Amino acid sequence: MNADDFFPRSSRKRSLENQEQTHPKPRPQMDSMSPVALRLAISQMTTKKWALQDDLDLATELGLLHVGLWRWKYEEETEQRTADLLEKYGIHPSSISFIGGFTGTNGYLLEDVMAESKNVIRYASWIGASTIVVSTGERGTHIQKHVMRVVRDSLVELADFAAEYDIHLALSPMTPSTAHGWTFITSLRKCREVIEQCNHDHIGVCLHSFHTLQERHWKAELRPLISKLKLVRLSDGLTASKPRKQCLPFAGKMNLAAMLDFLESNGYRNLYEIDTWSDEVWQCEQIEPFQKCLQEIITNFPSAPDQ
Repeated sequence: MNADDFFPRSSRKRSLENQEQTHPKPRPQMDSMSPVALRLAISQMTTKKWALQDDLDLATELGLLHVGLWRWKYEEETEQRTADLLEKYGIHPSSISFIGGFTGTNGYLLEDVMAESKNVIRYASWIGASTIVVSTGERGTHIQKHVMRVVRDSLVELADFAAEYDIHLALSPMTPSTAHGWTFITSLRKCREVIEQCNHDHIGVCLHSFHTLQERHWKAELRPLISKLKLVRLSDGLTASKPRKQCLPFAGKMNLAAMLDFLESNGYRNLYEIDTWSDEVWQCEQIEPFQKCLQEIITNFPSAPDQ
C-alpha cells in the first residue's frame, strides 16, 4: 500500500451546509455486550471507502464503543463535525492514524511534519484519543545513524509535547515487503531499538498481527515489548506463511489465536482494532462480514484467568 494514500498532505475541508441529519442507530444494552467487544474497535482504514457516519453506524450495530480514526476521513469531514458525531453516537476514538514521515522520503519538510503532528496531538486531546499511531518514514538514501538520530529527536520532542496532554505515541513496525514509503522499522527488534533509544514513557508500540506473525521468533521478540504496547491491530493473511494479501481477522490462515493468547497471558489489557487493508474488504458494503469477524474474535478470544 502506498503511504501517500494514507497520509493527508493538507486538510481537505468540506462545507457543513446541507449535511444530512444524523440519527444514531440503537446501541445494545451494556449488560448484554460481550466483554471482548468492549475492548474492540473498527479502524477506519478497514472501511477505507466508507464515510465517517457509516463507520459510526457500523460500530454501533456491532456493539462496539470505539473507532480508530484515520486522518483522511476526519479532516475531510472537518475536525468539529467529527467531534460532534463522536459525541452524538457515544463512540470513543481508540486511536488516530498517522503522524510521522520524519525522514523526509515522502517529500515532507521536517518542520512541517512536527507542526502538523502537534496539531494532531492537540486534536487527540480534544476528542479523547489517548493513542496516536506513528509511521517514521523509510530510510531512503540516508545512513542508518543519521536516520536514527532524526527519528529519535523528533519522537522525543513530540512525546514531551504529547505528555502534556496525556497522549501516547505508538510506533508501528511493518514487514520489509510492505514498509516501502512507510517506515524503516521492519521488525520487532528494530522497534525495540528505537524505543530504547528514545527512553520515553509516552512512546510505545502499535502491534499489527499481519506483520508480527510473519516474524519467525515473534514471541521472543515481542515479550520485552509487552509493557510498551499501546494498541494491537488485528488482521489475517490468506496464507499461513508470508501472505501477500490481508483479510479480516480469522478469515485467513495466520495463527491469530496464538497471538491473542500470548498477549492476554502476558498481561496486555489495552484495546484491539480490526485493521485490514484489502481491496476486497474495501469494496464491501454489507455488515455481515464484519459481524462474522466480530463473532470469530469473540469465539477465539482467550478466557479470563478466573474463568
